[in-house]
Amino acid sequence: MRYSEEQNLRQGLVQDPYVRGFDSSFWKGDTANLTFDTVRNAIRIGDTGLVGSVSSYSQYLFGDFEFTMLLDSTVPDSDETAERIIGLRNLGDTLNRGAAYFDLTYDTTAGDSSPNVRNLALVIFSEAGTRQRKHIAWDTGWSGGARLTRFRISWEADGYTFLVNDSVVATLGDRPANTTFQINTSIPQAIRISNRTLDTTDTSSTALKFLNIRNARMVNERIML
Repeated sequence: MRYSEEQNLRQGLVQDPYVRGFDSSFWKGDTANLTFDTVRNAIRIGDTGLVGSVSSYSQYLFGDFEFTMLLDSTVPDSDETAERIIGLRNLGDTLNRGAAYFDLTYDTTAGDSSPNVRNLALVIFSEAGTRQRKHIAWDTGWSGGARLTRFRISWEADGYTFLVNDSVVATLGDRPANTTFQINTSIPQAIRISNRTLDTTDTSSTALKFLNIRNARMVNERIML
């Protein structure tokens, strides 16, 4: 790819499991428990008693990323102690530089946790790996009962907007407490969905129903040989 010419192009992408199933040319699973649910026409990412994680081969710089998800009725609960995220992250970067995601992991960190019994954390990292995070109360209408819930991240040079079902739940990156926080404008990010909690109380598997990427710069894509 001619990086200098094409990095500034904005484009859209739809990943529809109903059409493509589990598309191995787009997705790389780092666990074996990624299957296509032929009943719900969705990609199962973990299942009852199993874990699963997937990343995209393509990486993006800025854009509007919407994940239509099917979730079990108890998310997030105290059994969700391992990673459970939806958003943008490069798995190989241990500092999480530039990552931005919804975090459904149950947080028990002393002094750094939400007061909510069930909470959703909105998380971003600077180019240096500094974290900003905001907790909001989980709405039980976002999961269970075969509900489709849209988790959306709009990322631009001036910050991030997090939305659920088209309602803004948080804006991050406005440097409220740390004037040195640097919004990520240079580190492309992969799509990342992970459910690494071994949770036998799940009523159904976490599943991706639809992925819609709008107005994004694709910096890297898989080259088929």
